[in-house]
Amino acid sequence: MAKAILVGQFLRARAWWRLDSAGNNALHVARSVVSLLDAAAYLRDVPDDHPDLLTLDAAGCFQGGVFDPGPEGAVIIRDWQLADEQSAGPAELLSALARAADRTRPGGPLTQPPAAVAVPSQGWPAAQTLAAQA
Repeated sequence: MAKAILVGQFLRARAWWRLDSAGNNALHVARSVVSLLDAAAYLRDVPDDHPDLLTLDAAGCFQGGVFDPGPEGAVIIRDWQLADEQSAGPAELLSALARAADRTRPGGPLTQPPAAVAVPSQGWPAAQTLAAQA
């Protein structure tokens, strides 16, 4: 099954959960539900070779034919658009899930910070003295 469809199914299920477990502010809950359903609809047109889906796949989020966003991703989905105003769209939700999965994937993130660059010795007396002491 297409990975985008699996993410969409998960988001629809979370939207229904959010609707059933409404909080104190009905407007915030409604915004969250509509935003999750909007993201699920958006995913129908996202190809499986989309970079965010590839990141989610590399992080192991598609095991056993279901989507599991991991603990950080679950919090992102749970809290999605519960603020006073909408702050992001479906593409940003997918990107946020991919970043969270990448940070928490077994073996560490795929996107590592750049390696430190070694600065060659300039032949200064202090550098030669430090090298001799080592």
